Amino acid sequence: MKRLLIACETIRDEVEMALQHTGVKLETIWMSNLLHDSPERLKTALQEEIDKAEDNYNELLFAYGNCGNGLLGLKSETATMIIPRYGDCIDILLSEKKNLERIRTSTYFLTQGWLRGEKSLDKEFQHNLEKYGESRARRVMDIMFKHYKKLMLIDTGAYAVDLHLPRVTDIGKLIGLEVVVDQGSISPLEKLVTGQWQEGFCIIPPGQVTTHNDFDGVAVRPV
Repeated sequence: MKRLLIACETIRDEVEMALQHTGVKLETIWMSNLLHDSPERLKTALQEEIDKAEDNYNELLFAYGNCGNGLLGLKSETATMIIPRYGDCIDILLSEKKNLERIRTSTYFLTQGWLRGEKSLDKEFQHNLEKYGESRARRVMDIMFKHYKKLMLIDTGAYAVDLHLPRVTDIGKLIGLEVVVDQGSISPLEKLVTGQWQEGFCIIPPGQVTTHNDFDGVAVRPV
């Protein structure tokens, strides 16, 4: 079987760590994290990669959750698609948390990948500051984060948490959230790249379109 991995840049550190830990070598296409702004743009971009790749690969592996339903409506005519059955990458990285739904109601999450993104929280604030001035920029942030109490830096093991804590602490002060660090897991990504798809994965045969049924019981996460 010839496999291609299509992965989100946001979790590149964790995907590369999973490949290193397992010793698996896969050709990988890295998708821009800016695609998270729109599920439709994400779906379109992924379908373009599928169309380019399907004649050359038997299996297409996706290092994605069903971000905002952005992975619904995908189809490969010739390759089997394997997608983790999770709402988004936070669900993937915190898959071992039994109380994740409760945590998510009041917590905003960061990893090195999110901090590296072009729309990180401090960069977004700086953009609003330059565009609207400090008073309005702070009102925007207050509105965005009024339902949150904590800012969690997920320790996935793929990077040195201590290097990012000063910046995350500053972001926490900026938006008025308590900073916490908690353990994450890359187990679903290791299972993805090693073919352990017995549980927790959508396996989509050639010619079949991904639908809501494939993610039945999985929470729809906003992008």
